[in-house]
Amino acid sequence: MTARHIAVVAICVICLTAAGAFAQDAKIGIVNPARVFAEMQETKDLKAKLETDRQNLEKEVNGRQQKVKDLQAARDLLKPDSPQYQEADQKFMSEAIGYDTWQKITQATLQGQQKQQMKTLFDKIVAATTTVAQAKGLEIVFADQRPDMPENLTQISVEQLRAMLNGRNILFSGEKADINSAVIAELDAKYKAGGGAPPAATPAPAPTPAPAK
Repeated sequence: MTARHIAVVAICVICLTAAGAFAQDAKIGIVNPARVFAEMQETKDLKAKLETDRQNLEKEVNGRQQKVKDLQAARDLLKPDSPQYQEADQKFMSEAIGYDTWQKITQATLQGQQKQQMKTLFDKIVAATTTVAQAKGLEIVFADQRPDMPENLTQISVEQLRAMLNGRNILFSGEKADINSAVIAELDAKYKAGGGAPPAATPAPAPTPAPAK
């Protein structure tokens, strides 16, 4: 055996020894981010607010759509070769273009808000997990990701089943390692201390109507 081989073996032995010592001494915690996200009070309040915003937005969409339809119907009552028709057509086109622009801006704004809210909540989960872990003297906390598999495997393909099995990163965890409840309690306490209200939604800016031609 060459000196190089001896050095490689020595390094492997040292690494295995260190890993074994860490496994014996380190205290480990488990957190399921999806469960925490679903059960934390801020998420519940945010979902309720989003539902109210959705209903209000749906009313506005219906109102704008109806206005476009009314203008189109009023235009269609006129003769195409009349001056009144051209004027009515311009009003209809202007409203239709304005609605289309508003719809795209609103959709982009809502998607941006949703992504920012998800990122903010995840950052809070990480911060709360850190606080709980430090209080419990944990050295490391694993994210428990266990994809739900249907009882009837005929509903999924072999590739989908393989992806689900490969996506499961925790095979077993005892009750002592589970700190989900403590993390949720930490998040709810901070949320309550901060007033317990989700941020107000930012309304989408109204589009500038298309100029009449």
